[in-house]
Amino acid sequence: MSSTASRVEVVTTLVIVLLVVGFVASKPLRRALAAHPSPETCAALLDRYVEHVVHAIDAKPPAAELAARKAQARSIAGGDRKFARCPTYLTADEAECAMRAGNADEFERCLP
Repeated sequence: MSSTASRVEVVTTLVIVLLVVGFVASKPLRRALAAHPSPETCAALLDRYVEHVVHAIDAKPPAAELAARKAQARSIAGGDRKFARCPTYLTADEAECAMRAGNADEFERCLP
């Protein structure tokens, strides 16, 4: 009887380990199959992040400075391969989380 119990335990343990490994390994697949943000949403995310960073430096920044920082960030993002991946790499849920964030730290925690 102990041989059977031992075999059942081994099989159960193996199944649990395989399920955990499968779940972890399937993350890229789940990310690929999830809804993704539009390029417009990605641009809005960039603007929102810039707003958070500028407001962290100065609680009431001049509108001209904020506009200049956004333009600078857009210019830099235009040539950035990581930013170009936004519509295919980020999920819509991550983008929504970031847009709801109240500051840059919360924003960053929403993203992978």
